[in-house]
Amino acid sequence: MKHVAPFACLGWLLALACGSASAGQDNLGLLSAGGTQFGNTFYASTSGFTDYYTFRIGDAGSVSGTSSDGAPSGSSSGSYAVSGKDVVLTSIILGNAGFSQYYGVDLSIPKDGALNTFSFASLAAGTYKLAVTGYVTDGKSGSASYAGVIRTTASVASPAPEPADLALTLMGLAGVGFMLRKHRSAA
Repeated sequence: MKHVAPFACLGWLLALACGSASAGQDNLGLLSAGGTQFGNTFYASTSGFTDYYTFRIGDAGSVSGTSSDGAPSGSSSGSYAVSGKDVVLTSIILGNAGFSQYYGVDLSIPKDGALNTFSFASLAAGTYKLAVTGYVTDGKSGSASYAGVIRTTASVASPAPEPADLALTLMGLAGVGFMLRKHRSAA
């Protein structure tokens, strides 16, 4: 019984270390024009990770967003002088829910911590999966994270008629009224 505590502690530390390298899977639900946040935090360096974010769009349209990889301020795009851990995003891929069909890939993610924008157009209503790939450099302390926002620009039917449609309808009703009046006066 006295050996259980050290093994439990060792198991917990291994789970924590391995857990940071495992793929994250989150369901973001139904997207809106207001946007939904996504991201992950790492406590150890990784040679690579892929996080998956499943979401739905209600109507046909586009999905766009921004991401930031949290590179240390002052680092250049060519090399990193990292004093803490840093997440480097390498791609953002959009596919269907089973990831058997792809709708786009963003490989032009800035490596200096600048805000990245991405967009995937001409999507039907349905469920999609966003894969975010990257790696974490090993600095001297702390944690590293990335964050993003994804939104839909799906087309929404106009709740009110357009002015031209309203004018055409009124002209049609006036014409029908004129015809009825002329028909009554002839009878």
